[in-house]
Amino acid sequence: MPAPKKIKLSDYGFSILQIETQPHCNMKCLFCAYPTRKQKGGALPDRDVFKAIDSLDPGDGKLEYICLSHYNEPLLDRRIFKFIKYAKNKGFRVLVITNGLLFSSREIQQRLVDAAPTYIKISFQTIDEESFRSRGIDYPFSKYKESIRAFLGRALDAGCPSKITIDVACNFMGREKKALRSAMGLECGDPSVPDSINDIKPGLLAFFRELKGDPRFDFDENKAVELLGKATPRYLDQTGITLARNIKLKVKQFIYGRRLADFHPVRAGRPCGTRIAGILSDGSVAPCCLAYDGRLRMGNIKKDSLGKILERNRGLIAAIRHGGAMPPVCRACQGAPTKHGALLLGAARYLQDRKR
Repeated sequence: MPAPKKIKLSDYGFSILQIETQPHCNMKCLFCAYPTRKQKGGALPDRDVFKAIDSLDPGDGKLEYICLSHYNEPLLDRRIFKFIKYAKNKGFRVLVITNGLLFSSREIQQRLVDAAPTYIKISFQTIDEESFRSRGIDYPFSKYKESIRAFLGRALDAGCPSKITIDVACNFMGREKKALRSAMGLECGDPSVPDSINDIKPGLLAFFRELKGDPRFDFDENKAVELLGKATPRYLDQTGITLARNIKLKVKQFIYGRRLADFHPVRAGRPCGTRIAGILSDGSVAPCCLAYDGRLRMGNIKKDSLGKILERNRGLIAAIRHGGAMPPVCRACQGAPTKHGALLLGAARYLQDRKR
């Protein structure tokens, strides 16, 4: 098979490629679309993963990284470590996002440390035992935290160069704001996620104190609490709380994860700055990290090269970027859980446009 023509992903407005190497997850989080997904078939063949990686130009200065996950848990795929190494050897930065449940295995811990992706994100998300139940598994929260601490310690002992970020979820929404938005039929964040920084503070303080018992973690608890109070919904702008040499904790604002199917669309969409092109485990290519169950499919990597698929869909990508004529599923993403809320959003945007 001839090598695919290399493309600059940024020529199509994307700076991240996500590859879902297999479709399974070991959690059923209520804030994720995974439990409702119909597509739960086989893995993406090795040749198609390599084909996708080989199609990218490593000299694309605007390409941030290749992420080896989508709606799945990547560490369930025993091939993931060779995919990490392959992409790194080709000159790409690599991100792995994991829920950390498999850190109960020392072998998995060590293999991830050895593979050393550029970035590791641990989706801790629910920081206390009560909210942990929303993740749909029967597993002790204390053991979950212990296994994450064990992985972090192993990474530090090995001098693992990966930049590790622990993500904790928050709706960034006070009671008054939430009540008002609910009355208006608008989105109120994800119902399974804590609403405010104050709601997650007790669980975070407990986690900080557990880390402080380990000399490998060197941080000022008071400063950590101060930084926590300054966290905003702008995740990419957050400095984060440094827990050790290359380990940070950040607070991530959550949106309702099943909005593409459940929300009512606004009449006219707004420009979407999606940075992510995704390849799902069935080979489907989507211009969005939120796509699932056949929504927003542009083609299939098993039949065409990534370059051909993106080139053929320039019109769709432009419609998403510019708004207005974007697909209904995108307008649903920008919509609301009620028809009333979607109408209110549409009216507000119409008035804003009139003032410009």
